[in-house]
Amino acid sequence: MGKLIEKKNEKKTACRTVLFIICLVGMIFCLTGCGASEKKLPGTEDASLLKPFLGGWQCEETPLERQDIYTGYLHLEVQDDSSYSMYDIGAGNPGIEGTLEIQTEDTMVIHIHETVDTDLPNGWETMSMDQPLTYRFTEDGKLEMSLADGEETVTLVFGRSC
Repeated sequence: MGKLIEKKNEKKTACRTVLFIICLVGMIFCLTGCGASEKKLPGTEDASLLKPFLGGWQCEETPLERQDIYTGYLHLEVQDDSSYSMYDIGAGNPGIEGTLEIQTEDTMVIHIHETVDTDLPNGWETMSMDQPLTYRFTEDGKLEMSLADGEETVTLVFGRSC
């Protein structure tokens, strides 16, 4: 009878050890960010590519290609850590925010934080949470950001705000 009790205790100890190891591995994954919802979004590592975007920008009333929609409510703020916020300046409503990843002198990826109450800009309703865009700075200092979804291109035009 004593050997039977001893065997049961060994099995309990082995099971507890395995469970402890599983819990420990799970905690390590959580602490290192594996599967964490607050992962760091990519941003622009090259400050020279990001520098022209820094500061506040006010969107023009309509996109270049679509005079039938209004975008003059949009305000874009870009920080030196690659973070941005594009929101309704009149109502103060949230829009989109996240990080900009400037890839080349005319391409970028706009990353949207998934935890934010997202309200996509008019004309950009088809955009994804990691949306490639093309951009250019015009001779008069405006920023044109274009989303092409295969069917049409919608270009938002921003001028520097005071």
